[in-house]
Amino acid sequence: MDVSGLLTWFDALESYRALRADLEGGETPSPLGLRRAARPALLAALARDLKRPMLVVVGSVERAKALASSLRDWSPAPECIWHFPEPLALFYERVPWTAEVIAGRLRVLTALYARQAPVPGWGWVVVASARALMQRTLPLRQFRVSIHEFRMGQTLDLERALGRWAGLGYEPVSVVEAPGQFSRRGGILDIFPPADPLPARIELFGSQVESLRRFDPATQRSQERVERVIITPAREALPRHGPRIAGSVAAQLAGASATMHDLPADVRAELETHYQGLAAATPFAGLEFYLPRFYTESATLLDYLPSGALLAVDDPQELADAWAGLEEGSVDLRSAAEEAGTLPPEYPLPYV
Repeated sequence: MDVSGLLTWFDALESYRALRADLEGGETPSPLGLRRAARPALLAALARDLKRPMLVVVGSVERAKALASSLRDWSPAPECIWHFPEPLALFYERVPWTAEVIAGRLRVLTALYARQAPVPGWGWVVVASARALMQRTLPLRQFRVSIHEFRMGQTLDLERALGRWAGLGYEPVSVVEAPGQFSRRGGILDIFPPADPLPARIELFGSQVESLRRFDPATQRSQERVERVIITPAREALPRHGPRIAGSVAAQLAGASATMHDLPADVRAELETHYQGLAAATPFAGLEFYLPRFYTESATLLDYLPSGALLAVDDPQELADAWAGLEEGSVDLRSAAEEAGTLPPEYPLPYV
């Protein structure tokens, strides 16, 4: 339900105008003590007026989803309201991240990196739970060096490009239908960067880019021409780093075989599959478990916030309690995984 028209009432409130002036002047206001029901309207009004990116951090997963939904009702540009999702897997679990979570997180990271709102002239709001913010992510420097751009007329090394895309987390498929996929049919390359609304089709004449178009993944029909296509990472855990740690996974398997308590058959089979994917530098289900081992930097969503962005905390005490509870539970999970032999030696913290 669109109630964004009611935001004009804020303009008549002296307290709102004072708050807006403080934020425009770079001041940090005292806690506002607002009722929970009033917070979405205020945040939407500030996004409308300040036109700056805003990160809203909340304690629980449920609150993050509910607040993002309410913000869309209050915002004149609901497409500028994003929820930064959290993986379903708990810390130290080998449960694969879903395609929706992978694409959703990359969509937010890419937009913040590009400093570009979905609707020009509007501020945009990202809502993240403690769980989503705690999860380590792709360091900003790694993201920056992973971006590659294609333009009309440029020369493309086909095999190198395909290898690079696999190393960035794109999955090779016969038909591109979802974000994070790519395909090759002769001199036609299709690829779907997670942050783009539509996939791109690159047509080659020899080794030269002859045509760049968007296409409909449902019908596979080409649409309008574009001047350039920007390829961004498709996963936070970049497969290109896999070969560097594949040996340690092999050593873990060998070490387990040498002990009196070998790994369960299903865990061993999973680790063997992971070893093959890591060694080949290709994406596979469960790759994100190795993200903390790929990077020495402990990066979070906060590293992607542009200068001048606003940070709002929904409920400081609830956030602190949620963060402490998640960390306490993670200590128990780590102990259990180490005892079962399913956690590699010296496995880094997967959270901050």
